[in-house]
Amino acid sequence: MTRKLAVILFGLCAPGLAPLLSGDEPASLPGELSRTERVSFAPGGTIRFNHSFGDLYVEGWDRPEVEMTLIKSIPKVELDLIKSPEDSYKPPKDAPERLEGVQFTTEHPSANELAIGTTIRSHNFFRHPFGGKGPVTVRYELRVPRDSRLIIHHGGGNVLVGNVTGGVEATNRNGDIVLMLPGPGPYSIDAKSKMGTVSCDFAGKAHVRHFVGEQFAGAAGNSPRRIFLRVGFGGITIKDVPREALP
Repeated sequence: MTRKLAVILFGLCAPGLAPLLSGDEPASLPGELSRTERVSFAPGGTIRFNHSFGDLYVEGWDRPEVEMTLIKSIPKVELDLIKSPEDSYKPPKDAPERLEGVQFTTEHPSANELAIGTTIRSHNFFRHPFGGKGPVTVRYELRVPRDSRLIIHHGGGNVLVGNVTGGVEATNRNGDIVLMLPGPGPYSIDAKSKMGTVSCDFAGKAHVRHFVGEQFAGAAGNSPRRIFLRVGFGGITIKDVPREALP
């Protein structure tokens, strides 16, 4: 799904992140648990994504439904290498409990609104200074109707959104935000990083804030396609991608 899209994009505009996404992983790894859920959802609605951490990939598609995949894994530094011909890995004994401790939640406040959250067993987790919330690595892969409006509040990690035209509001405590927007727009863009750079292919005005952060304001201020991005520590990249280049 979005993994191939992510590899291509990060290779072009965020080379420092490419190792995170390079290569294809097996469907199931030692100490890994993946679950996919689908929810019917009409195009043109608002999707809220809250209390997430780790890496989040969102891709627009033509189906009237939302597909949510949550991939949880034990960090490789905790996997014990078993000396065998296969050189397999053995997860720690508490791996099943830790993996089951992170789950999706979904709420349908109205017919055109969907709220997606993450629940965590608090007694098993601690807050990591760089966006994690415990000894589990988390990756989200979502497919949503292309003209959905996204509201994302991310606790830390990288956020990639591609082929979504209904507007994006995203905040990230630390980590990069990358948007692949179908050109030519127009889009009303307001992007700001407190400690990081802002790069945008669309017309607008950028300026440096206090020597460590940057802000960008798009020229099409009256466009209903609103892009509002905020990052505490990390960069923002907004790419103008021809529609024929998107899946």
